[in-house]
Amino acid sequence: MRTLKVILFTIFCNMAISSHVLACDEMIVLAVADIISLDEAIKTVKKNSKGKVLDAQTKQMNGQPVHVIKVLTDKGHVKKIRVQGTRK
Repeated sequence: MRTLKVILFTIFCNMAISSHVLACDEMIVLAVADIISLDEAIKTVKKNSKGKVLDAQTKQMNGQPVHVIKVLTDKGHVKKIRVQGTRK
């Protein structure tokens, strides 16, 4: 089951990163276990995105921490990427 989750996660990340979406919200689940800091989320987004990070903050959504990172794409559009703050 864990292998299936890793495979699905990898496919999802590749689709999210390679898509040419102009303006949308995306949720990225980074891994399974513990807590993801805002710095870790920013580093991951920088690593997997070709854009420039404009802003990053942590918000509570449905009682769970979610890191909201705004990225300026190479085409000049601002994209919000949401990273779940806890690993399940």
